Amino acid sequence: MKRLAVLVAGMAAFSLAHAAAPQSSGGEYELALVDLQGQKKVLGTLPDSVYAPRVSPDGTRVAFELTEPGESAGDPPITRIQVAPISDLAKRRALQVTVITRRNIIPVWNPESDRIAFLATGNGSDALFWQRADGGEQPKFLVDGAAPEGIYRDGRMLFATRAGERDYGIAALDLTTLKVTPVVDLPGTAQHSSHVSADGRWIAYASDETGRYEVWAEPLPQTGRRFQLTRGGGAHPVWAPDGRALYFDQGGKLYRLDVTAQGDELRVGAAVELPITGFVQGPGRRQYDLAPDGRSFLMLFPAGGK
Repeated sequence: MKRLAVLVAGMAAFSLAHAAAPQSSGGEYELALVDLQGQKKVLGTLPDSVYAPRVSPDGTRVAFELTEPGESAGDPPITRIQVAPISDLAKRRALQVTVITRRNIIPVWNPESDRIAFLATGNGSDALFWQRADGGEQPKFLVDGAAPEGIYRDGRMLFATRAGERDYGIAALDLTTLKVTPVVDLPGTAQHSSHVSADGRWIAYASDETGRYEVWAEPLPQTGRRFQLTRGGGAHPVWAPDGRALYFDQGGKLYRLDVTAQGDELRVGAAVELPITGFVQGPGRRQYDLAPDGRSFLMLFPAGGK
């Protein structure tokens, strides 16, 4: 089975499965809520091996992956999905690691905030699982070779990055039938980091078809129309809950696009830089999340402002 990979800015290839947090160097990150004016509320600190925090749709919990030393001396590091109350990170709890691997990464909540999908990677394979967020059941296998990006449409549809025609694209997984349907897969280029609007009418994603990553969008159901929303580079798009704005990052900065949708037509204003700086964003997956109310971002910062 082909390992998952995407292309990052600069056109360097790397495995999405390997885009997990590194083993901690002994430092810490602050996990914070940052409003649209740049005001930061620190929720607590976590080891600097934390990666990809995601706030639950009900706003009460946060899930992230954390790489820690092996259980015994000489054991390789182990990466687990951790879940914590957003009000008390010290109460974080690890979900069970699947039997096929020591690395569970890329947590994605369902709309009801009671289940988490994730990618189990290792031993030459990548597999998509999900399980109850309270850890009260064994992980359930869904499909091979799909890295989750979001669960939408009343919890029935999961969008994922998946190996496509000569490269990597975006596919939809029906969680009832487990049928996989390609959404966008342009030969020889990479599409990933998809995010579906709250009303389910639009999907935004990053594509490198122009030679660098830009943010694109198209209607759902698809009509064949596609809209390039950025011209100076952009990745990791996130829709505002009301669908009137889209956020993305580029070059360590966060931007807002005002959006107007009429039928299958989409118009956007000029990108506006938000007064938020210093947040952690590595290549590949999105390191920030938008709170359910759309008023603040969940972000990581080097502890102590370093």
